[in-house]
Amino acid sequence: MMNRILFLVLFFCTTLSYGQSSIKGKVLDKGENKPLMNASVILLSAQDSILKVFTRTNEEGNFSIQPLEKGNYRVLVTYPKFELFSDLITVEDTKIDLHDIKISSRAHVLEEVVITQKLPIKIKGDTIEYNAGSFETEKNAKLEDLLRRLPGMTVSSDGTITAQGKTVSKVLIDGEEFFGYDPKIAIRNVRADAIDKVQVYEKKSDEAELTGVDDGVRIKTVNVVLKEEARKGIFGNANGALGTKGLFDAALFAAKFNRTERIGLTGNWNNMGGGNDSRIRSNSSIQGKPEYKNIGINYDNVFLKKRLSLNSSYNFNNNSASNERQSYSKEIFPDKTRETTGYSTSDDDTKNNNFRTQVRFKIDSIQNLDVQFNAGKSNSQSKSTSNRTITNNDTTLTNTFKERNNSNGNNDNADFRINYRRRLNNNGRSLNAQFNTQISQNKSIAQVNSTTNYYKENVVDSVVLDQQRVNSSTSNRIGASLNLNEKVFQDLYLTLGYTMNTNISKSLNNSSNIDELGKYTKLDSLYSKNEENRNFNQGANIQINYNLKDKINVTISNTISYKNQKLIDTYRDIDLKRNFWDNNLNMNINYKLTLNKNLMVSYSTSNKIPTFGQLQSLQPLTNPLFIQLGNPDLKKSTENSYNFNFNSFSILRSSSFNINAGISTTHNPIANKRVLDTLGVTTSNYVNISDKVNWSARVYSGYSKPIFNNLLQFNPNANLSYGNSYDFINGELNNSKNYNASIGFGLNKQNSKVIDFNFFSNIGIDRQETLLKPELNNNSLRTNLNADIKYFLPYKFDLVQVVNYGYTGKNKVFTKAIHQFYMNLELNKKLMSNNLQLSLKAFDIFKTFNTINRSFDSSNFSESQQQLLTQYFMVGLKWDFNKNLGKKND
Repeated sequence: MMNRILFLVLFFCTTLSYGQSSIKGKVLDKGENKPLMNASVILLSAQDSILKVFTRTNEEGNFSIQPLEKGNYRVLVTYPKFELFSDLITVEDTKIDLHDIKISSRAHVLEEVVITQKLPIKIKGDTIEYNAGSFETEKNAKLEDLLRRLPGMTVSSDGTITAQGKTVSKVLIDGEEFFGYDPKIAIRNVRADAIDKVQVYEKKSDEAELTGVDDGVRIKTVNVVLKEEARKGIFGNANGALGTKGLFDAALFAAKFNRTERIGLTGNWNNMGGGNDSRIRSNSSIQGKPEYKNIGINYDNVFLKKRLSLNSSYNFNNNSASNERQSYSKEIFPDKTRETTGYSTSDDDTKNNNFRTQVRFKIDSIQNLDVQFNAGKSNSQSKSTSNRTITNNDTTLTNTFKERNNSNGNNDNADFRINYRRRLNNNGRSLNAQFNTQISQNKSIAQVNSTTNYYKENVVDSVVLDQQRVNSSTSNRIGASLNLNEKVFQDLYLTLGYTMNTNISKSLNNSSNIDELGKYTKLDSLYSKNEENRNFNQGANIQINYNLKDKINVTISNTISYKNQKLIDTYRDIDLKRNFWDNNLNMNINYKLTLNKNLMVSYSTSNKIPTFGQLQSLQPLTNPLFIQLGNPDLKKSTENSYNFNFNSFSILRSSSFNINAGISTTHNPIANKRVLDTLGVTTSNYVNISDKVNWSARVYSGYSKPIFNNLLQFNPNANLSYGNSYDFINGELNNSKNYNASIGFGLNKQNSKVIDFNFFSNIGIDRQETLLKPELNNNSLRTNLNADIKYFLPYKFDLVQVVNYGYTGKNKVFTKAIHQFYMNLELNKKLMSNNLQLSLKAFDIFKTFNTINRSFDSSNFSESQQQLLTQYFMVGLKWDFNKNLGKKND
């Protein structure tokens, strides 16, 4: 392993050779002929105004820039309240002396100059906007490749996007969802050269946008703004690959853009798993034996002179897989530990149909109508086996459990929303009315066979279960709201509203044992239920929004609700009713400090209401070793959340800085209460802990700037988090604490000439503490190193190398550290004007992928290992096609 680490260190110390060209000069005040210290000297690419080098003059007014690549550049020299100097130069294998550059005093600030050159990054309120043209990508690069170049953003091997340390949930194209059911389709297929801007912000929830009342929910969102010339054309790609072990992967994406009309088609078929296709950045492991089929279509357009817009998509996927898994866990109790070793198999097949559509209609100049309709239909079949052996203190056998389960089920669901907005006068008064309804229906039949053995004093007591479980459930929800918006003063708006919703759900579970004739006719009440759950809620809300000259925006909203709930179960003689008031307060302040700095703070408080599942005295059993009870006296808990976010961008240094933090507290928390008896049966219940507070905190900080004359983009970051929670184990209060700290950095280079790479590394420490067993408190070191490198070779060849090394340290329970290392390689040959690409791929070439996973939760340490295929080889062909998209007319 040390050789591998040395190899990685040496590999990333590779340097690039450039000509020894240089530029020097001296900046003087033309009026007084004196040197200007700290004058800014900026070197831009003459072709696309991309920032290449930034430096400042010394005390004598001198500056020097070296080394440089050959090419044409624009030199900008600026000094506060002085005129701008601009000149075009050509760099060859020589030294360039610009001699004395004399500029006259003039009130012309640098901020204005750089704006005309297109800022790489802008901050607009709470939105960070990247100018896509300032970040180079190679031909046929996709949005995913561009996002990897943007400071503060990362894209993982499975396509998960993070921005400023938060996971991105939505990707929009010109403000509209494009294949909204899967944002990865957009980032992996939309061309980078068609993009003008990338905007990153926190979007309000769909509910808040429809009603106009802020509920405090924020969704990290990326909006891609296309170039005007990229709104018309045809583009896409098709690829196919065959590999060892009988592997195959085929995919197609095609889109036609015609100004306002957008049509997209996607399809995929492979036996590598939905998320583990033949992309070289994959973590290379294939779980079990999967097969994945998918087809989808998306359509966007506007009609009636842009008064009516339509966004619609349909998706079908068939995901099947079989797998085997081994597991081990250790649970902590006051007087002992319980160890569980298990082996399980699974064989699943699921078919899903999903349809989504949204229509927005501008009725006239004062009225708007939004309509949303979503529907889904799915069918699933599964087979599974499970074998578990349970011991106390690593030695005393207490239980063995075996189960075989075969089931199939269907799910149908649909929801409909309509939102109507009307302006009542020209002073900002408006009316917002919303109606929504949702229905769902589930049916399933399962055949369950299990044997549970209890071992006590050399006596074995067995419980055999042979059941047919028929489950059916329905849910019907209807809701409506009415909000009046009023402009109180010039910058102050008030919203008053009323909300009502009702929901009726029924759940029937008939678990029947086999009779003497071999038929399932004996209803087992311990495993059955016949529930009806009725909820009727109504509430009033008030919201105040204050906006001061686009500098400060304050939003305060409060919703108070009266809730009426009822649960009936005729099988278990349950009749629960409750009426209560609930309150939810949210506050958000956004302060634009300067053109390039933004501060946002928010606060929210809400109540966590106990569910009927936590209240009812007895839940149906699922297996003899676990009994779930309820507590009718359970009270609500109160959650408070505080969040802070600061963004800054320096034009002079082309650097950005972000820090965001959050603290969440839960008063009177609802805690789990577990009791393990001498037979190995766990009984679980819920209680409030009135004198304790659960709380968590996190801090993320990220910085980005170009280094080495803009040769590399440097992105250091740091993370801190803490969690503190309580539960009861065998009657004793347990306090669990988790500490996590990590620092990391990324290096990014992409000029598509010699070598491109993305490198990321971090190192962190995790600490877990438990009050019941302080001797098991432990610190664990973790580190990760990941890089993908692309070498540009002669004759249109390139080589892509993906390297990953991870380390998870040992702890008091697991005394061996986990080393995770793999390397993937891909050799590509471009054909037909670079639009066709032949590839040879090798995954996990050293066969070193480690299949062990570990986790820790409260008082439970667990480790698992499943059937994985790691090493395999593939040959593939990919065709990128593009007709007119992103190409300006001559």
